[in-house]
Amino acid sequence: MRKKRYLFYVLTIWTVLLIPLVGMVWYPTESSAEKKELTKWPVINADNWWDLANLVEMSTYFEDHFSFRQEMITANSFIRSGLLKSETTDQVIVGNNGWLYFSGDLNDFQEVDILSKRELNCIMHNLNLMNNYIEQQGSRMILTIAPNKSTLYGNNMPYYYLEGESSNLQLLTKLLENTDITYVDLDKLFQEQEDVLYFQKDSHWTTKGAVLVYNALMEKMELVHETYENHPYTVENNHTGDLEEMLYPMAIEKEDDIVYEKEASYIYVNDIIDNMDSWIETSNPDKETKLLMYRDSFGEKLLPFIADAVGEGYFSRLVPYNLAQVVQYMPDYVIIERVERKIAAFAVEIPVMEGPLVNNVDTVEIKTDTTIEVNTNGSYLVVKGTTDETYINTDTEIYIAVEEVENEVTKTYQPFYTLTEAGNGNGYQLYLNSVSMPKGSYQINVITINNELAHTVAVMSWEK
Repeated sequence: MRKKRYLFYVLTIWTVLLIPLVGMVWYPTESSAEKKELTKWPVINADNWWDLANLVEMSTYFEDHFSFRQEMITANSFIRSGLLKSETTDQVIVGNNGWLYFSGDLNDFQEVDILSKRELNCIMHNLNLMNNYIEQQGSRMILTIAPNKSTLYGNNMPYYYLEGESSNLQLLTKLLENTDITYVDLDKLFQEQEDVLYFQKDSHWTTKGAVLVYNALMEKMELVHETYENHPYTVENNHTGDLEEMLYPMAIEKEDDIVYEKEASYIYVNDIIDNMDSWIETSNPDKETKLLMYRDSFGEKLLPFIADAVGEGYFSRLVPYNLAQVVQYMPDYVIIERVERKIAAFAVEIPVMEGPLVNNVDTVEIKTDTTIEVNTNGSYLVVKGTTDETYINTDTEIYIAVEEVENEVTKTYQPFYTLTEAGNGNGYQLYLNSVSMPKGSYQINVITINNELAHTVAVMSWEK
């Protein structure tokens, strides 16, 4: 009898363990509420069937696709967050009073990984290059940064996460006050509101929050627009929170949001799935303004209001920003919207545009550990690398001089500054129009300037 019980116990355990695997034949998991792309089955052929790396990829594939995955995640989340008061995913923080927060905001909330003065200088340098380029094309750039949810409503964060006294957003906002860049300070704008304008179980703002931002942008552009201040609306229980979807994918409780009783005047020019598509074009025959907007997921609720207020709208979620589109579409305004936690990306995801020319400088050549890498990207020549940290200070300028050896013609450019893996802000990246460069031999010089003292810190020969 004891052996039968033991056998029954073993068979039961094995059956339960095999369900997720065997169930993949009929009920595999094909989508995920988590912010990640599901792993694909490895390509196995006669040349690599014995490769152990395939086993690792198969294991990862199973972890993403096993049957009843969403149901198990939901059950695990209820047990751990409800009974044990602990997080069940490294992407969601379970706060107080039913609030959920995105863990990617935690460093900003706790004042961790604060950008150095050099790194902030790199970001400001890059933003100024973008602003100058856009203005030269006859457009006007407007920059805005969407505050993290915990920045505005951190009072429901777990007690063991201590809020810092400063943040990268505050530091960057202070620097932007003394520039020619048109900046819409959303942190200040939201802090002035009495209403809570972010969702409880989502990382983004509500429709009312989107309207607040929309009005601020329209006012900065000085456009006549519908404010929606006294516009009728209904409250509907229609919003699925992205954070709750990651935590409880099979037990989602929708949140209330408002829906304005207004028929849109704009139409979509291209075929889209929804307002999260990477590229969207809109047209409104009742308006004249052209607008190009580089945005992230916070732009999803913004897009309908902005599209209704402009004649032609071009909305991109693609990074890096392709500023050649400014020349292509000739917009009146270029809006750049980015979430607070991605501020450092302004010096990581370098926009595609040719670097501006500057005057040639006399230098002293020295030997350093500066690196140069040259490759092509479509019609662009890309020059990038890292400069020797010994020659990088907070205000160091970096130039790239390109000399046609045969004609002895030298042109000097301002590159974008990039943050390196070590976080020292000593990288650089330059786009050049390779089509306009005649074939021949070139010498590429990397120049650093400190206190008006210029050094050539690296030299490279290149053939076209």
